[in-house]
Amino acid sequence: MASFVAVYLGRFLTANVRVAGQVLRPRLTLEPVVVDHRLRCRTDAEVASFVALVGLTPGSLVVDRRDGVLTVHAMHATDPADELASLRDLEDRMLTAWRGTGGDA
Repeated sequence: MASFVAVYLGRFLTANVRVAGQVLRPRLTLEPVVVDHRLRCRTDAEVASFVALVGLTPGSLVVDRRDGVLTVHAMHATDPADELASLRDLEDRMLTAWRGTGGDA
């Protein structure tokens, strides 16, 4: 759990710095993407936790959840594949922390 919290706080702080930088720059250079992330969460509590974590990260927003897929808008993503990998990593870490085992367990 401590490892998950440390990693998430690092991501959260990095995202805050990026958003603050965008606000302070005279010219916006946004590279937003919208991706569909297939959930591996099994319970409503896991899904709600993951949606909250994504939504709490500045620059990221869950815009839809349907049939086990989250549609996520990411303001600072340059590559959809990288954003999907980041979401999968976050979900893996969260599930490991919540379940106390590997994320796929």
